[in-house]
Amino acid sequence: MSSWVKYIHEYKCQFCGIRLEVGDNQYYAEAHHIKPLGKDHNGPDAVENILCVCPNHHALLDLAVIDIDVSKLFYVEDHEINPEYIVYHNSVIRKKATADE
Repeated sequence: MSSWVKYIHEYKCQFCGIRLEVGDNQYYAEAHHIKPLGKDHNGPDAVENILCVCPNHHALLDLAVIDIDVSKLFYVEDHEINPEYIVYHNSVIRKKATADE
């Protein structure tokens, strides 16, 4: 699923639009699960829970330093993000990070 999301976005970050070229016609991007996988959050490994991001934005999201503003994300037609996961990131993950500061 992560590979498909990166492919349809042409490896461009949904936050900044940057695409990292790592060779001839080879590009690098990362997939971020908006509602994290695993015990504490139990997010699904589903395309509607994945963003295509550059390494910088991936780190900022993992560290809960930034909110996700859907109006500023780059989109492609075949990739819909479930708003429930955006709300979870902004209200649970970010809120916890700011409370811990």
